[in-house]
Amino acid sequence: MDSLRLLTRGSGFKVAPNSTPRSQERPSSGLAESHSRETSPSGKKRKRAEYEADSNASDKTLSQDEIRRIQKLHKIKITDLRALRNEAEHESRKVQKEASRLYPQPLQTFSTLRNTRTNHALLANLAEQAYREPTEVQLATIPLLMPGDGTEPNLLTVAPTGSGKTLAFLIPLIDKVSKAHQAEDHLTSQRRVGAIILAPTKELVAQIVNEGRKLTEHTGVRITAFKKGMKLHEDIATAEHGDSASEAEDTVKRPLVRADILVSTPLSLLNAITLSSSSTPLHLRHVHHLILDEADVLLDPLFRDQTLSIWSACTNPALRTSLWSATIGSNIEELALSTITARESTLKIQPTSRPPLLRCIIGLKDTSLPNITHKLIYASTEAGKLTGLRQLIRPPPSNTNTNPASSKPQSKQPPPLLRPPFLIFTQTIPRATALHSELQYDIPPSTSPSTHPDSNVPRIALLHSSLTTPQRTAIMHNVRAGKIWILITTDLLSRGIDFRGVNGVVNYDIPTTSASYVHRAGRTGRAGRNGGVCVTFYTREDVRYLRPIANVIGKSRGDAESASASGLPPWLLDALPVLTKQAKKDLRERGVDVRRAVKESDDKKERRRKGRNAIGTKTGYEKKLENRRRGMVEGSRRRKAREQHGQQSNDGVDGGEGDSGSGSGGEDDFAGFD
Repeated sequence: MDSLRLLTRGSGFKVAPNSTPRSQERPSSGLAESHSRETSPSGKKRKRAEYEADSNASDKTLSQDEIRRIQKLHKIKITDLRALRNEAEHESRKVQKEASRLYPQPLQTFSTLRNTRTNHALLANLAEQAYREPTEVQLATIPLLMPGDGTEPNLLTVAPTGSGKTLAFLIPLIDKVSKAHQAEDHLTSQRRVGAIILAPTKELVAQIVNEGRKLTEHTGVRITAFKKGMKLHEDIATAEHGDSASEAEDTVKRPLVRADILVSTPLSLLNAITLSSSSTPLHLRHVHHLILDEADVLLDPLFRDQTLSIWSACTNPALRTSLWSATIGSNIEELALSTITARESTLKIQPTSRPPLLRCIIGLKDTSLPNITHKLIYASTEAGKLTGLRQLIRPPPSNTNTNPASSKPQSKQPPPLLRPPFLIFTQTIPRATALHSELQYDIPPSTSPSTHPDSNVPRIALLHSSLTTPQRTAIMHNVRAGKIWILITTDLLSRGIDFRGVNGVVNYDIPTTSASYVHRAGRTGRAGRNGGVCVTFYTREDVRYLRPIANVIGKSRGDAESASASGLPPWLLDALPVLTKQAKKDLRERGVDVRRAVKESDDKKERRRKGRNAIGTKTGYEKKLENRRRGMVEGSRRRKAREQHGQQSNDGVDGGEGDSGSGSGGEDDFAGFD
């Protein structure tokens, strides 16, 4: 049974009875032309012998021309950054790029990992999770991270959203940790953290741990999420924290991390490795692998100091670092390269012993997936955005002719643009809260009578960073279980979160950067799934910020027609203004000015301007009456306070006769009715 029917059964959305599911393509185009291993040319299910034949065929070593063809087909570029920078200055840039390109053997199927003596339990887990063919990023990066000869590089990977980056860095990491266990014969009590994965949000940390535990089953490798109050090593209390009895007692109470792979947010881990008596972090000398997921955020000014402090605390000369994201700008790339180079100089690693420094790019940088439909909708005002969003949630009925005797043909209601489940992104937490209060009753909690305890779970939910961890965990669980159809959130969930089956994304407030748009839109259309829709509402105040978003939409398919189909004609694209660097910085740091939170320093005019752009269904006349009524009540309170103050002053002058106090008390008894 189609899983979508379960979600649309109670919403009134119809699914075409003769519709067939579209073929699942990978993020980059052209993959459908590659080896199909699921069905034979006749369309029938393939037999085991055919799978084995394909597996044996993929085990052969490919020539460089064949590797070039595969990389061109899947739009893969692997570059040695050290060679790119060390080329002679007289050579042209094109010659330098070509000389620095690498063509390693690709991973054609996961079955070829047997030749690298990969952990058998890991291979069994991959087969159990139905991973047969690698995606582009896995095809290119897994052979780089599992060379088998000790030449593992530092790697910077840029790949589209939903392309399988998590699996690409987890498979080599789990295999290397398991081989280290076999070589060193570790006991459980001697288990130390050998790998650290940093992610910007708790939700992404939990997702990585969940995927990692599926792959580490029966492998002898442990992966865990770092929580507040944990400690990393047994010797912290004695060797690093001093001889204070209170500090030692506090450290004993903290649970010890008995895991090989630790997944954490930067701040939580930094608090654990920083001494209580100083700001000097502990040395993570046993860590051999550091992975930065969503590296552009981790190296952004918001997390930069925390991430670099953890990076510098990893003092092992054999440390290998890999950075992963769908959008890594040139400034983030330069920062990563300079950090790696400075660390090698600090640790006095000889140039001949330094590992390779590679960059892998899948497709075009900073572009959205080509299998997503993008829509830009002009709503003029905030009230228009709310009306348009309600039309997406519950499309208005068409004017159908119900008279059977009429000769006019009956009009059919067009299919809705968006079908649940989908995500709605706003600029700030107050706006997300206001939008949730407006929409929470638009879809009833339960569309059919049921005695199940989960039948009262609301279909529309709100998630932001101000909620407690148990609340956020429960909402994420209900979304993945299909109990929540519409999730209103901030940029907290714009990166890395994988909700399977999300049909669309709504940008109620425009993203502050083009990278933010790419990541928001990437919550749908994941793993090559077709049919994803990204709807962006914009008002008069947003027009000046549309050019970066329009450029992303235009580059997603490589033509101008995609931007025109999204709602912006070519002539309007040419008329959009170009933002200055200062305007881009202000937008990135604080968002659109009229949607920022009201501050005490704002004057009356600024407060009124922000109030007009608040989320709500009240008209301007209703707001005017409400403000007038509020002003009358406030004036009445001030007048009564002055009268009370004057009465108390008169009582003090009269010298304290008890009669005057009783009269004022009578007036106060009726004050609440005014």
